[in-house]
Amino acid sequence: METQVNQSTGNKKRPLIIGLAIIAVLAIGATAYAMFVDLSPRELYLKSEMNTFKALNESFEDSFGDALALSEKQMEEAYKSEASVGVDVDPAMFGAGGMEAALIGSVLENSEFKVTTQQDPKKEEGSVKMALRMNDADLMDAEFYQNNKQTAVNVPAAYDKNVYFENSQFGDVMRKFDPAYQGMEKLENFFKAVDGDLSEDARDEAFEEFAKVYADSVKDENVKLKDDVDFKGEKLRELTVSLSEKETKAMLVNFVEKIEKDDEILDAIAEQSALQGGLQTGMVAPTTSMSKADAKKEIKSILADAKKGIKDDVQIPGGMKQVLIIDGDDKVVSRNVTMKIGANGEEAVAMNYKSESWKKGEVTNSSWVLNMGPEGEAETVLVDVKMESEPKGKDGMKRDIKAKFEATENGTTQGIGFQIKGEGTDKKSKWTANLVPAGDAPMELPDMTLEIEHTGDQNLDKDFAKHDYKVTLTGNDATMGDINVGLNIKTKTTFGDKLKFPELSEGKAVNVAEMSDAEMMTMMSEIQRNIEQFIGENAQMFQ
Repeated sequence: METQVNQSTGNKKRPLIIGLAIIAVLAIGATAYAMFVDLSPRELYLKSEMNTFKALNESFEDSFGDALALSEKQMEEAYKSEASVGVDVDPAMFGAGGMEAALIGSVLENSEFKVTTQQDPKKEEGSVKMALRMNDADLMDAEFYQNNKQTAVNVPAAYDKNVYFENSQFGDVMRKFDPAYQGMEKLENFFKAVDGDLSEDARDEAFEEFAKVYADSVKDENVKLKDDVDFKGEKLRELTVSLSEKETKAMLVNFVEKIEKDDEILDAIAEQSALQGGLQTGMVAPTTSMSKADAKKEIKSILADAKKGIKDDVQIPGGMKQVLIIDGDDKVVSRNVTMKIGANGEEAVAMNYKSESWKKGEVTNSSWVLNMGPEGEAETVLVDVKMESEPKGKDGMKRDIKAKFEATENGTTQGIGFQIKGEGTDKKSKWTANLVPAGDAPMELPDMTLEIEHTGDQNLDKDFAKHDYKVTLTGNDATMGDINVGLNIKTKTTFGDKLKFPELSEGKAVNVAEMSDAEMMTMMSEIQRNIEQFIGENAQMFQ
């Protein structure tokens, strides 16, 4: 799909336009945290948004509560997590491939990949050990360890000592291998970067503040109420919320200014940027390190540019309009958002977002549809998701999800879709997924079915969590014939155990940054000999 645009401005502004469109849609979900006695249309609207968000949050907690609780505990307490991945292969799959294919099947069937993670978030140190096992014995393993001062790597098959360096010497180490290296000089702590985030209380507080910004942007005159509107055979209330172009742009500017003034949010973003080596722009990863202070300055500069872009370059002809239908519990059951957004030198992109959620008996029907495309052109992008869900047994849920993604160009619509069906609880569940055709010129899709079975046993009060998954891919391929491959994934996480990290002492570890050229050559020669010996001892596998 191609659109003729002003190349001097369009390419630079397109990411901003897309970002603003997303912000505009998400802003609709913001709520005012207050209760009213005699509700005006505006107050009824804000209350319905609040109730809808609370219901959505409760549903999310019900679906992913165990995973969220485990993740939060891992960010606060020291833990050890073990995961193993084994392969189930139907030998008949490799029958047509000869001896080489049969050997591959045999290797896969008798192999297991293990990952052991240890992390102490308070001390900001951790390690990841990966091991390849064959016939219940370790064949090869490697360990990565890091704290705020040092980074170490150990691959016993290649070298019998830990090789480490000070994080501040990362640039020196890289230049030992590549004299022309010009990237990051300091390596940040990966484990600290993973854990770094706003606290849950800070996130809740930030959300409330952003909700107030949105609530203040909606005035009494922006909201109209209509009673007795037909919806799925019921008479409900309809709210129409209309913001002019000027009001919509002012709202977006207010959001940017809220971030500019919130040091806690800025500090969190700046710290993450610094830990990851600097700010990422576009699809290009940072190549130089950046301090937290410099990252914060750069973020403020980006926000200032965004605010100027909204004021001077962004166009929202007609503003933003949404039509909502609310039920007797003051919750949104239908939402229809329309707006056009563009920039100077670009044609406006028309956007329409529709969502519904309603019950028929015990079954809840939900749908989300997004249409986007340049105004006045026959090029559009469609995202269409529908879901049926109903209670199943005690604490269980049954769901059927259908989705399709379509793109229309020159009168032809191509697309792809999928269907996911399953049922269960957080203790035990089973799901299947299939690709399905979409559009009037559907893509050729493989005949494949993905099946996922989960069993869980988690009690964080007793400091443990076990989750096992069986993933099976079945189908038929024109070249391979029948396909039947499975993964057995077993995970176990425990808290309170004494963690054991590598000892970086003389005789057990070598500092690669402090090595002379001669010492480096000696070490590299030993590594080469060990690798050659390892390959020789396992020649059949490498053939």
